[in-house]
Amino acid sequence: MLALDRESAEPLYEQIYRYIKEAIEGGHFVAGTRLPSVRALAAENGVSKITVEQAYVQLAAEGYIRAHNRSPYEVLDLPYYEEVTSTLLPTEKSKRVGAEEDNHVSAQAMERMKPVVYYNFATGAMDPEGFDYTRWKRYIGYVLREPERLMGYGDSQGESVLRENLATYLQGARGVQSTADRIIIGSGTQSSVAVTASLLRRRGLRRIAVDSSLYNVIIGVFEDCGFSVISVSQDSEDLVQRLVDERIEVFYCTPSHGDSQGRVMSVARRKELLRWASLSKAYIIEDDYDSELRYYGRPMASLQGLDKEERVIYIGTPSKVLPPSIRLSYMVLPQDLMDDFIKGKERYRQSAGVMEQLVWARYIEAGEWSKQIRRLRKHYAEKSRYMAKLLMTYLGDSIIVTAPEGGVYIGVTVHTVLPKSLVTQRALAAGLAVKEDRTVDGVSYLLSFSAIPTQQLEKAVMRLAAAWKGI
Repeated sequence: MLALDRESAEPLYEQIYRYIKEAIEGGHFVAGTRLPSVRALAAENGVSKITVEQAYVQLAAEGYIRAHNRSPYEVLDLPYYEEVTSTLLPTEKSKRVGAEEDNHVSAQAMERMKPVVYYNFATGAMDPEGFDYTRWKRYIGYVLREPERLMGYGDSQGESVLRENLATYLQGARGVQSTADRIIIGSGTQSSVAVTASLLRRRGLRRIAVDSSLYNVIIGVFEDCGFSVISVSQDSEDLVQRLVDERIEVFYCTPSHGDSQGRVMSVARRKELLRWASLSKAYIIEDDYDSELRYYGRPMASLQGLDKEERVIYIGTPSKVLPPSIRLSYMVLPQDLMDDFIKGKERYRQSAGVMEQLVWARYIEAGEWSKQIRRLRKHYAEKSRYMAKLLMTYLGDSIIVTAPEGGVYIGVTVHTVLPKSLVTQRALAAGLAVKEDRTVDGVSYLLSFSAIPTQQLEKAVMRLAAAWKGI
């Protein structure tokens, strides 16, 4: 039993933290020692499990201990980094052995240096808690009863039944102007972007602006196709003027994806962009990223729905509503680009699986798609409120929390004099992946709750609070 002073101004968890820290530094707890479980240490000392967890999380954040799979926390070797460095330096032994063994030693050392992520606040992947797998399996069964439909490569444009169902859905839910013959199915957003980039490049276009919130992989696709790419903020006041000054021919944006403040692109900005595209004979690529996931009210209609001159290329994916392993996407092309696609469609062999397309088509037709969207909206609204409450509880005045109106990210600004890179590194050292918010100034993050099970959210936030303590 620890000698805890319950009348001291020092919190109990800090006393536990200090006792174990000093025991490790003094050599009383050697590397590999398994600490008592949270439950056991709490019971032995008459404190709450949260008190012990706080102490352990702080020790883990500072590199004294680490979680050992499902086992209790394990004490780390303090000369760890020195040891790793020494294995990377040439020794008499390494000079004598072959290159293959040398590389093996280095690989082992590098693996030890690789940070372990216990909780991922960075990913926007769909929350497995929000998906009913039994319903999806039912529609897989329906498709398997028609094996003759699976014995071919499929339509290069995508299965007609899926395109027809999507055209109906997109018109009703997103205001998209389309028919089945204007839709192309792909195997994920990157696949659709690659086809789009190829079509635009064949038209001689080479200058594209990409919203700064988008992933580098999107930029890479355009660079590989020979585009000159610049990064802009779709929320900046001088956006259109910059597009003009830079002689931009294509603008890639996410009008319906809310920023860290929960704001989506205004109608005024949308019309301003459409006017620019019309006057400049430019194209706008509208990535309708997670537009379905607005918690309250009806999502704003698509930018493409306002387009009267067919300057907008519309791209969407079910990957934020269905598990990301279901690799599907879709796009609606202006007629001139659709004609180009049809002429050269042999270049664009269909990459999306026929079975997945047919299953999703049945899922939409049966009304399950709309039900899934409603279920997920409700789940995310509740989970976002819970995580926002936890952040305020454990980090308090050290942060500003911006509750979202949709999606899976909560905006957080940290009050600190430290550079963002160091704050990020402290989180990573504690086994936490965080996503830096590049769209706003200051030490700001977009923290996702979708990949962390609800029952583990409190532990995850506590670990984050410990990592960022005192910054």
